[in-house]
Amino acid sequence: MSTYPGLTPDRPHSDRGQGAEPGHGPAHDHGPPQAHGHAHGHGHAHDHGSFLGRLLELDADVHADMLTAATARVAEVAEGQVRRVLDIGSGVGTGTIALAHRFPEAEIVAVDISEGMLSQVRDRAQAAGVGDRVTTRRADIAASDDDLGPADVVWASASLHETSDPDAAFGNLFAALRPGGLLAVLEMDAAPRVLPAELADWEEQVRAAGGGTPADHPDWTEQIATAGFEAPHTYSLVTDLRAAADGPAGEYAALELQRIGARALPSLEQKDQETLRALAGDGVGSVRELGELWIRGTRTLWTTHRP
Repeated sequence: MSTYPGLTPDRPHSDRGQGAEPGHGPAHDHGPPQAHGHAHGHGHAHDHGSFLGRLLELDADVHADMLTAATARVAEVAEGQVRRVLDIGSGVGTGTIALAHRFPEAEIVAVDISEGMLSQVRDRAQAAGVGDRVTTRRADIAASDDDLGPADVVWASASLHETSDPDAAFGNLFAALRPGGLLAVLEMDAAPRVLPAELADWEEQVRAAGGGTPADHPDWTEQIATAGFEAPHTYSLVTDLRAAADGPAGEYAALELQRIGARALPSLEQKDQETLRALAGDGVGSVRELGELWIRGTRTLWTTHRP
C-alpha cells in the first residue's frame, strides 16, 4: 500500500485497537475524532455566509497537501472506470475542483443544501476550466427522497458529522454507489492550531475556554458497517508547517481566531479578551504581524467499497 506526503495508512479498521488519541504519531488507532467549527457539510445548520466561504477557501489553500494526498489515495483505491463522482457537502467547491482534476474523465456532482454555496461551486468550476464536467445538486444526504446515484465514487469531506441523521445518510450513500463503488470520508481530528510556538499554550487555553478541546465528531466505523459497506481502511493526514503571517495563512489564522472568539470571549479574562481581539483583527497586534505562523492539524480519511 502506497503512502503520500501528509498521508499515512493505518490498518483496516476491523483489525484496529480502540481508544488511542488521534493525531499522535505517524500511524495510530483512532479514538473519537474531532470536528472543526464549520465543515463544508451536506448543508449545515449554521450560516453559509461570506465568513464561512472564505474560511473554507483558505483552509483548502493552507492545507492543500492534505487534499492532494487524500484525493490521490481515493484515485488509487477506486475500482473500475470512474465516470461519476459525488462531492457530498461541497461547500464552495475546493474539493469538487480537486476531484475534477484527479478524475479528468468523470462528471463531478457537487451536493449541498445551500444554493449560495452551489453557486460558488459553479463559478469556481468555470474559472478552473472544468465547468463542462461539474454539475450541482441541491439535496440533503439524510433525506430519503433524494436519489443521487448511480456513482462510482462518493467523497464526503468534513460534512457527515453535520447530518441530522447519520445512519440514514450512510444508507443513502450506499444506495447511491454502484456495486464496487468507493466511499471516501474525510474528517478533522481536531480544529487546526494556527499560532506560533510561543503562543501555543495560550491558544490551547483559549480553545479550552471556548469548549473546543474535546473530540466531538464520531468514528464512522459502526455506521459504515451498518450501511453494508466493507470494513474500511483509515489514513492519517497531517499538516505541520511554518507560513508567512502576511499571506493567506495570516488571514486564515485571523478567521480561525474569530471563530474561536465567538465562543471563548465570555469565558476569558479581560487581558486575554483584548489579546484575542487584537490577534483576530486588522490593526496593531494582529496575527498578521507575527512574522511566521505554525499551522498544525490532523484529519482522518476512511475508504471503503460497496460490495
